[in-house]
Amino acid sequence: MSPSNRPSVPSPGFVAFAIAGSIGVCLVASLQGCAGKQEVVRPVSGAGSPPMHLIELPPAVSYQEARAAMAAGNFASARQKLDVYLAREPRSAAAWFDAGWVAEKLSDDQAAAADYQKALVNEPAQVGAALNLIRLDRVQDKIAEAEHVARAILAKRPDDAQLLDVLASLQRQQGKLDDAAVTIQKVLARHPRDADAYKNLAAVEADKGHLRLAESALNDARKLDDKDAGIVNSLGQLAMRREDTSAAHAFFDEATRLDANLLAPWANLGALALQYRDYLAADRAYAKAVAIEPLRWDTHLAHAWALEGLKHFQEARTEYEKVLAVRPQQEDALYGRANALKLEGDLPAALVAFKTYAQLPRAARLKEAQAQMASIDLRLKNPPQAAKPAPLANERGAGGSAGEVDLSRLPIGTDTGPAATQLPSGPPEAAPAATQLPSGSPEAAPAATPSPEKSPPAPIPDDSPKGNFEKPAAAVHASAKGQR
Repeated sequence: MSPSNRPSVPSPGFVAFAIAGSIGVCLVASLQGCAGKQEVVRPVSGAGSPPMHLIELPPAVSYQEARAAMAAGNFASARQKLDVYLAREPRSAAAWFDAGWVAEKLSDDQAAAADYQKALVNEPAQVGAALNLIRLDRVQDKIAEAEHVARAILAKRPDDAQLLDVLASLQRQQGKLDDAAVTIQKVLARHPRDADAYKNLAAVEADKGHLRLAESALNDARKLDDKDAGIVNSLGQLAMRREDTSAAHAFFDEATRLDANLLAPWANLGALALQYRDYLAADRAYAKAVAIEPLRWDTHLAHAWALEGLKHFQEARTEYEKVLAVRPQQEDALYGRANALKLEGDLPAALVAFKTYAQLPRAARLKEAQAQMASIDLRLKNPPQAAKPAPLANERGAGGSAGEVDLSRLPIGTDTGPAATQLPSGPPEAAPAATQLPSGSPEAAPAATPSPEKSPPAPIPDDSPKGNFEKPAAAVHASAKGQR
């Protein structure tokens, strides 16, 4: 084919221009065709489309938020965030420890104990969880269980002086004085400057009746730590054993100045005040004690005695009920609550409360309770009648009111007969006092003190295990940092 007969081939630039022009024409035609029409956009059916998901935050964020809430004192929020974290990280011993501490702040000691146990399951050498669990067991008088916890963690940390001191204290509390002495010597052999070991030694010697040896051990402890309020409190206890109440009061008072948040010296000051029937001082001291450690039923009971001595019967009944919430069969609290109800004037409730007390197997004040029930029953069956109002002046007759004799109308020398009311032949009886204090020992007081077979509030030693009780610290979680 000759060149003149060949078809002409457009240049590349011309082809591109032609294509663009065609597209433009199509777009214009499309827009013109849609002019005056508004397209309705309808949602696409979601039958086959997957649902949208929000981005899930890592567990560490929940834990950090929980720690921030704990630091701010928002324990309810901290508990919720810890639950979220533990649902995804159930093996975090540090988080279980924090959950137990938060539960204590929320006054849920059962949940706290369960959380501390879970912390120990995931990390058997968690000292903070073990010490706090031991403390909760001791408050509930579960001394054998507390010793089991101490021995379990000592199997992991056999040379830990703090844990050995706790074990010695638990052994001594159970009356195992020889075992406690062996444990103390084990501590002193490796840690001769351990003040807590000398405190335990003093307590063991005092239980054996060796008061001079006990005082010597406490003086050795005080040389090692002169700021320890527990040592001063123990010296006050020894002074009470010697019946030197003045020295005991001075020691207890000094202990409160050294550590205002230590329970024992406040409770012991309250006990001294009760012995001298200084109910106002006893109320102040026991109010501090129950605020420091609300879970101790014995301080609530003693506080109730102080309040009853001040005749604050409703407040005393509240304290008795706190005792009964922990110890439903505590006889001093049962009798005290019944007596408080009577003094408040709620006789039906008091009668029921005295009957509950009388049903105890060995009620020490059974005869008194029976007398109280008979008295209340008589008063309920014979309620006092309301006094009749005096007759008004316009209701009186010419001779005055009814029963009144107008002497001006009587003839002189006329015998009017015996009087309508006669004076008793015997001497007038004095009205009994509302509350009479006995002349004997404090434990014989009917309302504000315990029953005769119960001893007055005993001095409280500072033998609680030292540990991270108030706030989780970084040191407690050092072994669990990898789980956060």
